[in-house]
Amino acid sequence: MNTHMAFSTAVGFLALLYLLAVPPTYALATAAILSFINPLIDFYGHERGRRSPRTHEPLHATVLGAVTGGFLGLVFAIALHVAPWASAVVGAIEALSHLLLDAFTEHGIYVRRNGRYERFAFAHLRHNDPMANGLTTMFSLLAIIAGFLHSPHP
Repeated sequence: MNTHMAFSTAVGFLALLYLLAVPPTYALATAAILSFINPLIDFYGHERGRRSPRTHEPLHATVLGAVTGGFLGLVFAIALHVAPWASAVVGAIEALSHLLLDAFTEHGIYVRRNGRYERFAFAHLRHNDPMANGLTTMFSLLAIIAGFLHSPHP
């Protein structure tokens, strides 16, 4: 499991658990399935080995995440006990979590300013920095455990 998938699973899990009141086991299963939006973003969002605004821009990522999440919600609706619209919302949130992590890398993400796409980054960490990736994955797993321990559901 890569860092993006662990982080977006944790973010999606917490969103489903606390914002949409989904029971924890269904929330984790749904978030894990929706985390496969991350490879989709990377597959469609790289041209010649570089990120493109097609998926690494907040509005585009939100739409792609919502459409993909809604589709996966329709496909897995019975098994997950989560409405497709909720899957679409969480898909958009998970796509934005992908961009949040990318904004900390050396290549950043794209933002639209004055009709042009410009790169934006909070920090310039390498995308394969073992310390940053390890801490992010550990934080993600701790957030999932905390969600289970402090679940608003019995």
